[in-house]
Amino acid sequence: MEGNILRKVTRKFNQYRYPECKAKVVSHKERRLKVEFSGTKASFACCFDENFVDYKYYLKDLANLDFEIERIERKTPETFIVNYYLQEVKHG
Repeated sequence: MEGNILRKVTRKFNQYRYPECKAKVVSHKERRLKVEFSGTKASFACCFDENFVDYKYYLKDLANLDFEIERIERKTPETFIVNYYLQEVKHG
């Protein structure tokens, strides 16, 4: 998984969601991806977790990568860490 692909996906995601939600790639290796989500709505907004699923769709739409959410952890009242794993690499 190339870093520049993740930067493109994250930049596009943040373009439409910041400041309510901001994604930041914390780490990526092999088939694992860890993303930090924060923003002005993280601590009290209904459905903030939908951003985690939307990020997964950005990965699929922009990079043809099929990720699933493995774990969600609330790091602080304003920050979540989401672990994704790569289902399969799709070609075409």
